[in-house]
Amino acid sequence: MPKPLYFLFALVMMAISAAPSHAALTEADKAQIARVEAYLDTLKTFKADFLQIDSAGGIAQGDVYMRKPGRMRFEYKPPAQILVVADGLWLVFHDKELKETTRLPLMATPVSILLKENVSLSGDVTVTDVQHAGETLRLTIIDTDNRDEGSITLIFTDKPFELRQWLVTDAQGQVTSVSLGKIEKNIKLKAELFTFFDSDYE
Repeated sequence: MPKPLYFLFALVMMAISAAPSHAALTEADKAQIARVEAYLDTLKTFKADFLQIDSAGGIAQGDVYMRKPGRMRFEYKPPAQILVVADGLWLVFHDKELKETTRLPLMATPVSILLKENVSLSGDVTVTDVQHAGETLRLTIIDTDNRDEGSITLIFTDKPFELRQWLVTDAQGQVTSVSLGKIEKNIKLKAELFTFFDSDYE
């Protein structure tokens, strides 16, 4: 599998699950979770650079775009030949070099957490760990019904309060990180960024 796909296929295939047991969240933890929910609710669109590092040390870069609800696009820079588009219903993976396309239900993937119109980090998902130290806040999130296949950790800076990184840990403990830079929030984004037609890449 091409390394740029590792992170995204990890998102799709693991359904973000938990370690066996976790300490109960404190009132301070719950306040930080509410802070994250409020922040994500205000984040209607964004564009950012991303740097992806997989567990084997493979590095990929590109641009990521998001528009709620349900839209996201990862454009990998060469030499990677990967395009990933969430169109509101499907998460589409296209390998430009092989001319192969795979579609998976968006709501079955952990990335859908970031794409909901109204974010709730309870119910279908569970926050298992909150770490607030210095100017960094880290939330580890799992799928409530699948508790042994991995996790996703969202990392925020305090000043300003922004999502700057996420870490995906799969069932085997392999970690892939995606760091965001040059973030532009709540900007106009063209609808065609979030559509994919096979005929455009034939």
